[in-house]
Amino acid sequence: MNYLTYGDKRNKAIVFIHGMASTALLCFEPILKYFEDYYVVLAEVDGHSDNIKGDLISLKDCCDDIEKYILENLDGHIHGLCGFSMGGTMAVELIGRGNISVDRTVLDAAFTVKMGIKSKPFELAFCSAIKRIQQGKKLPQFLIDSVMGKGNKSVIEMLYQNVSSETIKNACEYVYKYDIPTRLRNYKNPVLFLRGSREAYPRKSAEILKNYLPQMKQKVFKEMGHGQFLHEHPAEYAKILLRFFGGGNYERKHRGKTAF
Repeated sequence: MNYLTYGDKRNKAIVFIHGMASTALLCFEPILKYFEDYYVVLAEVDGHSDNIKGDLISLKDCCDDIEKYILENLDGHIHGLCGFSMGGTMAVELIGRGNISVDRTVLDAAFTVKMGIKSKPFELAFCSAIKRIQQGKKLPQFLIDSVMGKGNKSVIEMLYQNVSSETIKNACEYVYKYDIPTRLRNYKNPVLFLRGSREAYPRKSAEILKNYLPQMKQKVFKEMGHGQFLHEHPAEYAKILLRFFGGGNYERKHRGKTAF
């Protein structure tokens, strides 16, 4: 694990965790400029950054490391936690453990659907798709449309080109078989779930998580696929997060104006 930090450490801290086969900067760098009133930590997951040698071995170990980082560097407390896709699953794990204090949590298309016998076929398909992209080959449009949402190019444009098949395999092994902690019900703070209207599995994830987090609110982006709103509309995305987290310069400068 590696951590990129921005801003004054005396400010409220927000930790961001990126998605599978992408990077912290590819996912979140476009929104950083709107969070100047916060201390921002971008967690770089093993196997997903040139700053870290080797492949991802265990997402559980990565969650352990993030938890340790927050305990040792941020006094065990952060104002906000935001995870996208795989990072959303990791965020669920972190607040579910209850070992750190998190005031507010954003889950963007968190994946918490147990895939069962579909796990291995999905893993193989994902690895194959990533390999084709890395080789400069086109993916069948029907495959992109069915998995990522019609017309969604975000999965290609946000791809970490050096990600290995071993890293993808180990990430899928964790995400597709993830067990939600029963202690997640003990988390009573505000939660916001984001997803595109063209995302089937995140919709199911939201339904599952609602049973654990009855306070969870949901925002659905019309005609959007996986990661598409984050990638294509970073300013609007940042404003949604700032409103949820409670402010920032961007929110104050635009107070009273229409969000979109």
